Amino acid sequence: MRSRGQAGAATSTSKFCLVLALVALGLGSTAHRASAVTQAQISGANGAIQAAFVSVHAAESAGGNVSSLDAKLNDAIQLVQAAQGENATNPAQAAADLQNATALAQSVASAAPSVGHEGSASRQTTEVTSLGAASAIVVAAALTYAFGGRIYRRAWLRLYRDYVVRPANG
Repeated sequence: MRSRGQAGAATSTSKFCLVLALVALGLGSTAHRASAVTQAQISGANGAIQAAFVSVHAAESAGGNVSSLDAKLNDAIQLVQAAQGENATNPAQAAADLQNATALAQSVASAAPSVGHEGSASRQTTEVTSLGAASAIVVAAALTYAFGGRIYRRAWLRLYRDYVVRPANG
């Protein structure tokens, strides 16, 4: 049998090892276990993407070239999908992906109005140019109708002024 001193030392050593193991497990689980991404965070990112999509649609309706904005929105959607997939295995990366997706959607939403204004200005310039060209065509057609015969006869007479017309018989 053990003496009382040996039993106390063994008990304190086992208690120390048990406490050390619990502390190691506690630290290990908190170090590896980051806060998982909640459904509210995913919904928030999706809401930001939907708001950006509405802005992009308005910019496209105004005549803007939204292809780069569409590409950024697709990247944001892919980040949200990646975050949903990574949530169980790597919550920290999932949270970072959600933050990046939200920031990307917000940048798209802030850039969309300027793209819409550029498209509207471009459309207005095209309409003015088309109206000017159509007016020039109408004026040229009216002048040709009014003075075309006279101009044609004068040009013909100048071209053929040295020609003499003789009868075929004589």
